[in-house]
Amino acid sequence: MHEMTDEDRMYSVRSAPWHLGTGTNVLMLDTAPETRTARMEASGQAWTVETEPVYRKLTREVSTFDGWSRGTVESTTYPEVPDWQLLTRSDTGSLLHVARGTYEVVQNVVGHELFEVLSTGARLDDGTGGTVKGGAVCYLAARLDEPQTVNGDTSPIYPYVVVTWAHDGSGAIQARRTNVRVVCWNTLSLSETEARRAGRAFTFRHTARVLERIDEAKRVIAGMRDEAAAFIELSNELAAIPVTDTQRELFVERFIPAPVAEVVSDRVRQNIEDARTAVRGIFSSPTIPEVHRNTAYGLVSAGVEYLDHLRGARNSDTYLGRTLLRDEALKSKLIPMVRELVSA
Repeated sequence: MHEMTDEDRMYSVRSAPWHLGTGTNVLMLDTAPETRTARMEASGQAWTVETEPVYRKLTREVSTFDGWSRGTVESTTYPEVPDWQLLTRSDTGSLLHVARGTYEVVQNVVGHELFEVLSTGARLDDGTGGTVKGGAVCYLAARLDEPQTVNGDTSPIYPYVVVTWAHDGSGAIQARRTNVRVVCWNTLSLSETEARRAGRAFTFRHTARVLERIDEAKRVIAGMRDEAAAFIELSNELAAIPVTDTQRELFVERFIPAPVAEVVSDRVRQNIEDARTAVRGIFSSPTIPEVHRNTAYGLVSAGVEYLDHLRGARNSDTYLGRTLLRDEALKSKLIPMVRELVSA
């Protein structure tokens, strides 16, 4: 569930990724690459996107006459398809995408230039960078040296700046800030609703003029520091709300609900119970500090841990997407659910 092909690679500084040792091409480093060139090599991004014309195979019957008789023969031609282009890797020649002719390629070096601007002042000794889907999606992450803690929880929460870009039309260049709990690499969106989450990430149009909007992006990233402070404030508020064992069990049942169908198969019933057992087990694990095993903050943390690491994935790219590349929609429902439960 890591979506890394034989042509993909990544680097990880100090902390090993979950899929290390599963056959993926992971470069473990003691310190972050010191130069752009070294970072591009380590992340597997030291190549350019090349464009090629698109040709269509066209087969038709052609009339023939040899002076004695008429007939037909099959003729195959390969005319160029206007307004389309192939995007390929310069190092392997592998196909990344078939795009419209108006599609403006953003080279990997632009992602690195943006990353360098937005991570100025960040501690780069705890970051990652790499490619997935054969190089179609690229990412870089850097930890900001601004650790914070929640009351009763000694594990630091570090904000990360993440830059992602794609060569397959699946997304524009995006810079975002996410709170990462270092001990288990969980990510949690502060926002309780989609509306409050607006503005957390900065998306650039897929154009070669990305760096012209750097100043605007820097303002957005700076504003995310205020959100980080609000995240700690909210977490401390939840940490101060006690939860009984009965309420904790009710949370597990609401978080992993039973289907509304009148007839439920034994297999579905067992899957539900297995999932609930997994959530219950989180409360006795190192993920949740003992002081928070009966607080609203503990409930939210358990929900995030399950969604990030224990829940099954529908397809092979779900895991990476929900833990790094995008916000997980189900997480936004956790805090409202917990608030409703403790106020009942």
